[in-house]
Amino acid sequence: MFTLVSGMGAGAPNQAANAITSGLFFALVQGGLFKLGEKFSKPPVEDVFYTKTRSMLYNLGLQTFEKNFKKGLLTDSTLPLLTDSALRDAKIPPGPRLLILDHIQRSDLLYMYLNSFS
Repeated sequence: MFTLVSGMGAGAPNQAANAITSGLFFALVQGGLFKLGEKFSKPPVEDVFYTKTRSMLYNLGLQTFEKNFKKGLLTDSTLPLLTDSALRDAKIPPGPRLLILDHIQRSDLLYMYLNSFS
């Protein structure tokens, strides 16, 4: 690294090439350090489109499938519309699919029952 910066390496010293090489090297190092610092300094952002989904998956012990919901764009607003094929397309295995669909069906029935008194 000393030879890169000082130009004291083997061969004839070329000041312009050494300056460009040194500048490029330090720019890359500085950019890499900046990105690394950016990654570790950001607090995780709460995704508001998946709040109910995350809660449901956590309650069912299926939080490992949250990434599948996000990849499939299955947001909170799509929960009442979920079907077996939609969950299959999101690569949710059969057992968890059944639990999720049952949970949604029971939640809908409870919601309708509670609203019937209004």
